[in-house]
Amino acid sequence: MTTMTTLPQISLAKLGADATRREEQQRLQAACEECGFFYLIEHGIPKKQITQAIESTRRFFALPQSIKERYDHAAQGVYPTIARGYSRLNGEILHPEAGPDAKEVFDLGIDSEGDRPFAGITRLPDDALAPGFARSLLALQATVLSRVVPQLGTALAELIGMEQGWFRSHFSPPTLEQRVIRYPARSGTCAKHTDGGFFTLLLQEELPTRSLQVWLGGRWLPVPSLPDSLVVNLGDMLQVLSDDRFKSTPHQVAHSGLSDRISLPFFIYPDIDAHLTSQQGRKKFSVAEMMLRNYESVEAGNGAGRARELQ
Repeated sequence: MTTMTTLPQISLAKLGADATRREEQQRLQAACEECGFFYLIEHGIPKKQITQAIESTRRFFALPQSIKERYDHAAQGVYPTIARGYSRLNGEILHPEAGPDAKEVFDLGIDSEGDRPFAGITRLPDDALAPGFARSLLALQATVLSRVVPQLGTALAELIGMEQGWFRSHFSPPTLEQRVIRYPARSGTCAKHTDGGFFTLLLQEELPTRSLQVWLGGRWLPVPSLPDSLVVNLGDMLQVLSDDRFKSTPHQVAHSGLSDRISLPFFIYPDIDAHLTSQQGRKKFSVAEMMLRNYESVEAGNGAGRARELQ
């Protein structure tokens, strides 16, 4: 494989059009097998909606610490505890050797009743405290879940050889971890790790600094912000379901820019009750068990995904 200097670009519009679907699926397959990361262009999310979510997130993180902590993990009433709510600066460890990440986080999910893991209602500040924060993030969630997740997920499921309708059967609804993250100017970090789910969609500010870094070809590849694109990376569950044909690639963040960086990742998992088998039948797992192991590892400071395998 030749040394990669930039991520491939995949068009969601072309994946959905009869005339271009086959060629774009071939390009998507190559991206998944070779690097596990790609830019998603022509994705259908209005730029104004992304901008509003970024601006309202910036306002939330500028609130006094005492106000933000009213909405911390303990205030949410969701299991596992760290699945929802606010986490202060240096409050999370994604790689044990790196120590706490220099980032501030708020986690949301799909609001639902019940006592299953990851179910519950996210407690969010109202407009009086954080103008537009809840409204813009929930609107963006609805758009991502309706316009991007089904189309991209179905294409990925087809590429690993799953039967027609497999994605809809196991992702209606998906289990979602929606995060908003602030990386402080000159010092923001997120230690090397892999993502645990099926795939991740990253919406981010278009900044000149290349803060996201992807482990490819034995080196860290800095990933610039490509205007009007999302960054997509594959998760550990998809690697397992593809019998290791598709790559869940390590990545990290080292933000040295002169202003804070706002990042809006969506981590897409199957339905929490699903028990899944890889296409060749060699690997099986419970979604709930795999997710809970990963969250317990993060909460204990032992890292995320395959972090402990990454030296």
